[in-house]
Amino acid sequence: MPESTAQGKGAKTPAAEKPAGGDKAKSAKDLKKEKRAAAVAARGGDPDASGGPKDKAGSKDAQSKSGPSGKTGGKGSTSASAIASGAAPSSAAALRLQTQNQLFSHLPTYKLPDSAEALISGKIHPIIVRYGILIASGQIRGVNARTIGLMAAFKEVIRGFSCPPEELHRLLPAHLSPMIAFLDQCRPKGVGGGNAIRHLKSEINRIGTDKRITEETEQKERILNAIDEFVRDRIELADEVICTTAVEKIKPGDTIVTFARSSLVERVLVEAWAGMQEQDPRNKFHVVVVDSRPLLEGKQLLSVLTSHGIPATYTLLSSLPSILPRTSLVLLGTAALLSDGALYSRSGTAVLAMLAKESKIPVVACCETYKFGDKIVLDAVTGNELGDASSMRTGKDDSLTPVHLLYDLTPPDLVTAVCTEVGLIPPSSVPTVITKGDAAGL
Repeated sequence: MPESTAQGKGAKTPAAEKPAGGDKAKSAKDLKKEKRAAAVAARGGDPDASGGPKDKAGSKDAQSKSGPSGKTGGKGSTSASAIASGAAPSSAAALRLQTQNQLFSHLPTYKLPDSAEALISGKIHPIIVRYGILIASGQIRGVNARTIGLMAAFKEVIRGFSCPPEELHRLLPAHLSPMIAFLDQCRPKGVGGGNAIRHLKSEINRIGTDKRITEETEQKERILNAIDEFVRDRIELADEVICTTAVEKIKPGDTIVTFARSSLVERVLVEAWAGMQEQDPRNKFHVVVVDSRPLLEGKQLLSVLTSHGIPATYTLLSSLPSILPRTSLVLLGTAALLSDGALYSRSGTAVLAMLAKESKIPVVACCETYKFGDKIVLDAVTGNELGDASSMRTGKDDSLTPVHLLYDLTPPDLVTAVCTEVGLIPPSSVPTVITKGDAAGL
């Protein structure tokens, strides 16, 4: 009977038999195999893909055991790809998938929360579960919308919380902590959401130091008013001031390029058009909406602009070189503005800003100061979010694993000015604004 057939029926392999050289030779051979197995395990692949020598009998045995489902003796090489594609790819495809997963494994992934488990735990308020599902599924998108929804959800939680008045400042933050952790699992809160939560916690601590407020209802009312003031002053009124400043930069006959969809940029364009039409209906400007897959958020912006009668063109990011020669202004939205002035925004923003800089076109970013962060990020890989990339899969090639990074980082030297509620400032002024805001208690 052939050697491989005997192994397939459970017979002893040559490695398991006692060698002719005695016990000392056997120990050396076993030690060599153990070292090779440890090296393969450290690389996360199977022996055949590791580049080491192959054992013919073991290779044939593995092939005889692998059926249509692709199951072999190695557990880690095909499981991830099989789950993703429903079929076992080749070992090379599995290694490519494993490498990509390791490259972005530190990033938060797109996923829906387990609402049933959260409700059963008893620590998560139903309104928080509902809000978590909305942001994880993308039904609530955009920093302003997410922050307003977050504050509204916390208001409901605070109204339903009850404890002795003297313990409110201590027990309420502990009550909110698991809910904040749950929302982080749904989707990272980002710089704006983090600043809003810090503001809320500081107001709760301030209640504990104010001995004049002794009733629970009065304490809660004070906290709820602080939440309303934050939303009104830092988002709603800030947007009005930013719009007034940005509208002055738009002139009749301009061609304005924007990327994806920003609620603030959308408001600026609509108000600029309305004001220009009031002065003279012949005054017009043109908007070019640049978009990219897989979200294609620019389609929503295009729909809003055309509904107001604003002349607009829709194109993808690959068409930028043919558009920029006729552009007067690039108007961008932001997810955050970092301490060094770098712009953290939707993926593709950096490409647009770079090409605009080369073409000597002014780039203006619209950003509320509550989105200013005190950290510095050197790239968009160490800190980012992984979006849902399922719509990017166009074929049945298992070797292709689409990855959707939600944000990119635009260096400050590519941004001409930042339009905020404190005025039109250079990106280098971000630390100064943060310092003055901290001193004023904002």
